[in-house]
Amino acid sequence: MKVVGLDIGGANIKISTADGISRSFAFPMWKQHQTLPDILKAVLVNEFEASDLIAVTMTAELADCFPSKASGVEFIIHSVTTACPGIAVRVWMTSGEFATAEEALDFPFLVAASNWNALATWAGRAAGRGPALLIDVGSTTTDLIPIFDGLPATEGTTDFTRLQHNELLYTGVLRTPVCAMLQSCLIDGVNTPVAAELFATAMDVHIVLGNIPEQPELTDTADGRPATREASLNRLAHMLCGDIEELAESQIVQLAETAAESQRNQILNAARNRVAHLKTLSGTIDSPSSAPMLLLSGSGSWLAESVIAKIPELRHASVIKLGEAFHRPIHSEACAFAVARLAAERCIDDLLPQM
Repeated sequence: MKVVGLDIGGANIKISTADGISRSFAFPMWKQHQTLPDILKAVLVNEFEASDLIAVTMTAELADCFPSKASGVEFIIHSVTTACPGIAVRVWMTSGEFATAEEALDFPFLVAASNWNALATWAGRAAGRGPALLIDVGSTTTDLIPIFDGLPATEGTTDFTRLQHNELLYTGVLRTPVCAMLQSCLIDGVNTPVAAELFATAMDVHIVLGNIPEQPELTDTADGRPATREASLNRLAHMLCGDIEELAESQIVQLAETAAESQRNQILNAARNRVAHLKTLSGTIDSPSSAPMLLLSGSGSWLAESVIAKIPELRHASVIKLGEAFHRPIHSEACAFAVARLAAERCIDDLLPQM
């Protein structure tokens, strides 16, 4: 039986089979949501043909093209069933279980923003008994998910409550506007405000600093120009109301370094908070025998590595990089892979009489 997992986000769609054959592509839901059924049909039929089961998780219901989360959930589920007629669909919920497409419509707030829970439920088994912390740094957001005895142990269950408990941060390594990373920085010793405008994003910061490679073919940037270092320098210069002819490269790099440090500190502070939560669950995590397991995931897992190095309580922690833990790489598509694996384990028996 072939199982395919779908992680439908507000800016990207990730797809993976339970065997780890995966891909992701940009899909700005707020601009193109009416084309979602056709896009899904084209990709699933042409690249993931002959699927027996589609397992779905999502975050795109928050896109502002939908008047409510419930309407977003309904639209996404309807798009999947329309794209895949005759194929069984199962939808993951934050209650830790699958629902049929019809059942899921009755529980929109359990279906909404459920991908973190699928990832933690699947990955948590690698941690075994005791405390663990899953840090998933993506293009748009960062999830910090406490795990205890192999199961999610979060204080929040919705995006709203997870924001309140430092378990969801709206910062990522590609799409975060620079003006959301910092409001001012020192340029040649002078405190300089940055423009509150979408002139540049985290992608520009990390390209300039060499944390991620240039992608000349990519034009999904703040100004529609390529994702090259030169273009990124110019976009960052605009944050200081200048350009690369007016500002020295060293001045632009100062902005990039300050923005990156601000982002790192935001994740660091949240991670320290969640480490404190793990202490309340397990009593102590300071000794080698009680140290938590660390599970790192996402396209920005390298950023998570730099954060955990600064937390003393994690100095004895074992680290598993989920993107490299399977025989195929699943860096950006980890949530889609997780929901596919969970469905392959839990839903097969329900479908066998129909086959």
